[in-house]
Amino acid sequence: MRPRAPGRVLTPWAALPTPSAHIVDCGLVDVTENRVHAHVGAKRSEGAIRRILGAIVTLRNDAQESLRRILLEANGDNPEYAHYWSRHRRHEVITSGEAAPYRRIGIVGGGTAGYLAALALRARLPHLEVTLIESSDIPIIGVGEATVPHIVPFLHQFCEIGAREFYEKVRPTWKLGIKFEWGPPEVPHFHATFDWERNGVGALGALKYDGDLTSMSLLSLFMEHRATPILERDGQPVSLLRDVSFGYHLENRRLVKYLHEVAAARGVTRLDRKIVDVVATPDGAEIDHLVTDQGERLSFDLYVDCTGFRSLLLERALGSKFVSFADTLYTDRALTFSAPNGGRINPYTTATTMNSGWTWSIPHEDRNNHGYVFSSAYCAPEEAEREARARWPEMGEVNDVVHFRSGRHEDCWRGNVVAVGNAHAFVEPLESTGLFMICITIQKLVALFPRSRTDSSARTLFNEFIASRWDGLRWFLGLHFKYNRRLDTPFWRDVRANADMSGGERLVRAFQEHGPLLARPPEVRQLILDGSSVSVYFGLAGWDNLLLGQRVPARLPELTEPREDWERRKRAVLALISHSVDHARALQIVRERPEFLAEVNARDAWPRLQFPGATP
Repeated sequence: MRPRAPGRVLTPWAALPTPSAHIVDCGLVDVTENRVHAHVGAKRSEGAIRRILGAIVTLRNDAQESLRRILLEANGDNPEYAHYWSRHRRHEVITSGEAAPYRRIGIVGGGTAGYLAALALRARLPHLEVTLIESSDIPIIGVGEATVPHIVPFLHQFCEIGAREFYEKVRPTWKLGIKFEWGPPEVPHFHATFDWERNGVGALGALKYDGDLTSMSLLSLFMEHRATPILERDGQPVSLLRDVSFGYHLENRRLVKYLHEVAAARGVTRLDRKIVDVVATPDGAEIDHLVTDQGERLSFDLYVDCTGFRSLLLERALGSKFVSFADTLYTDRALTFSAPNGGRINPYTTATTMNSGWTWSIPHEDRNNHGYVFSSAYCAPEEAEREARARWPEMGEVNDVVHFRSGRHEDCWRGNVVAVGNAHAFVEPLESTGLFMICITIQKLVALFPRSRTDSSARTLFNEFIASRWDGLRWFLGLHFKYNRRLDTPFWRDVRANADMSGGERLVRAFQEHGPLLARPPEVRQLILDGSSVSVYFGLAGWDNLLLGQRVPARLPELTEPREDWERRKRAVLALISHSVDHARALQIVRERPEFLAEVNARDAWPRLQFPGATP
């Protein structure tokens, strides 16, 4: 078989069958037997490993690549100018001729939301004066934070936080996806991976030949074997960090402490104060000023509400109404605790079904952070603790019982207040979207930052976009609960029978009639997306992954691809895994080899290709 021509576009799901074509589970079928043997034979090299990876995971778009190169050549090979949203352009947003420009920004509340907002504004809109007001008497919630891949370009490119120092001080571990102990009782688990849209080995083949989804893609096999993106060949490390998507597992106290240090070094003014009063304008449309515990009156052009569930400015002062998601998402408490991991650092978050909800497990180098997310209508905190101790007898003392409500406010930007994080919205943390939505909100605020305080169109666009994302997330998370048949307890029976999934029923029905959704022709896929009134969160691939993983009944196409082709792709991934090092060793390697971290910022690495808006 001839090698694949350079630049050929490979599609993750094959087209539907035609009289002259086989159903192929994955478009990446030209990983030939010879090619696999070449990489598992004696002459392994970093280049050979990358070619295996390219055959399994790399998808190129020739048109976009050509356009990018034209832009680079026209601007002295400066990668910053390869993006129309370049920072240079942002410096021209505010001009001296504008009436009532925004100058002074007051961020009320610290924590992750407050400090990320401050750092992003300083990095992307440096003409603004940024002040952060927080009280050292208010403790930081010390839980583990799991993220999605968007966090990587947002931190290291959008906020310009150096990866080397970040790894040294925050000490993240890698997340390749979520291991779901979920779905029908007969299925031990399935993986929701960060390469689900590529289907690099083949989900239908995995179900047919292996009986589950654990071998559907490169990252699902990496998760199944607890493999990391750092390999060793003949004693020499090889990094795949620039090639495969990953998120971070973060310890919140270390993260906030570090962000505080960076903000201070970058000129963010910090005031250690308590806000004792928020005074609105006579018409109640905007904030006039804040009053501190020291009697100061603080006034800003724009206020960023990062006060968490209190929503001190957006809800309490300006009266933005709360839109509850409680009829879809039943949980409202989280009991947090830690447990030793014995040095076993998994490259994934684990979500475990429990009697009245579920438990997260987020691995760090020294321990795992856990949280039992449950419904107070079905379970008291004491009962939740007993159940957790039965599952993790080595757990320590309960750190906290966090009360929360799932939903969003009608506005994210009202008057001269923008709410970021829990002050605007929160959904129960099943898909690690808390930090993601913080970053998306900040990113869109920067993108739409108006020239003048008299402008209103940016506020309208911003509110419509953010509301659509939260509403889409509601239905995506509802999908996890509505179809989870693992336990037959009062909580789960109620969820399955009564949880509102009205915003996602059309997608579920389309999957059941002819799944997977990504196997549909492109025009049909676009019609499905266009017909949705809200954002289809994580795309059709995310819905496919959860519906297939939970074994929701569906009419799936019959595979006619030879089994050997599917097995060949799987063997190629296993060849990579055979060289993977464990998580602790991998983290040690990247701290010793900072060039591996620097490669993630390369213009052809996955963060820039997948998230161009977060990589100006």
